[in-house]
Amino acid sequence: MARSKIRPEKDVWDNSFVEQYYNRDHDIVPHEDPKDDPKYDEKNKLIRRVQDIVGTHGSGKPPLNIAIVGTPGGGKSSLLNTIFASFSTERWTEIVPFGSFGRAHRQRTTRFTSYVKDTYYKRREPDDYLMPTFLDMTGFEDDESEKCVALLELVCTGRIKENEELKQAKDYAANNGPGALLERYNRGVCHRPVDRIIVVCTSNPLVNLPENFLNAVWEASTKHRAIPVYGVLTCRDKYPPDVVRDRIESFRNLLALPKCRFAHIINYCDDIDTEGLHFDTTIPSLDVPVLQLMKQVLNPRQDDPPLPTPTPPPPLDILAIVAFIFAVMAFIYVLLISNR
Repeated sequence: MARSKIRPEKDVWDNSFVEQYYNRDHDIVPHEDPKDDPKYDEKNKLIRRVQDIVGTHGSGKPPLNIAIVGTPGGGKSSLLNTIFASFSTERWTEIVPFGSFGRAHRQRTTRFTSYVKDTYYKRREPDDYLMPTFLDMTGFEDDESEKCVALLELVCTGRIKENEELKQAKDYAANNGPGALLERYNRGVCHRPVDRIIVVCTSNPLVNLPENFLNAVWEASTKHRAIPVYGVLTCRDKYPPDVVRDRIESFRNLLALPKCRFAHIINYCDDIDTEGLHFDTTIPSLDVPVLQLMKQVLNPRQDDPPLPTPTPPPPLDILAIVAFIFAVMAFIYVLLISNR
């Protein structure tokens, strides 16, 4: 399947749904009281909009599974913590341990982990909205080999188990080949099939864009069914769009991302909040662009999975019923005889 090249229009830089929320100087000022933030009301409106989109338990659909993928050091874990803070009305929390040293074996995230609603959705009042489940995993190498595509395919089809190290699957593929990997894991129970993919990369122009990995993601996402792919570039505070214009264009073209499926954001970090106010509160000016992206990610699609229909119990066999009645009558008869 050929990808059509996306040509970013001028409004991507000036008027996109993310660009309009950051000024040129990234003048984001944390406040002790988030109500003092100029984006406070907009954040709450967006949260309500997201809640309307996902619906409640009575809407007849399950929560979406959203996979967060990228190469080591791209900002996956930081993005997850930022997304969780954007849904929160309390404070930023390090729910996902983050930090990378540029080597796959020294990443903080080494196991496949699901973050369900109860893990991250910190609200003052409980509710029954179907907030998505986020799937976090170790970073992938910049590789588009059959082995990498096969591993991504297993992630997409929900064959990786909770708390499993992807390294085990990688080693198996290295020793036995990608075909054997798929054959072995496809026998397993389907855990969490992926409904959306968010690919995360850093904006840092000194770090090579992982073109091979992005190609592998695109191939895996279209292997069995078309899984919508979204893209996020992080570190916007250090590398604004006018500095990394070519990188943004290449990133979008490699994943065939239209404007509505791309975001260039600033994560919660010490550089933005040197006084550490976000440990006690949230920063709506950071949250609003992320919620704008999540609104796009969560919008329902025609091929989203419906709520599984409960399997009715099998009908009782007539002979089994007769045998049961006979056994009960026999038991009663024995009791009567023994009491004489």
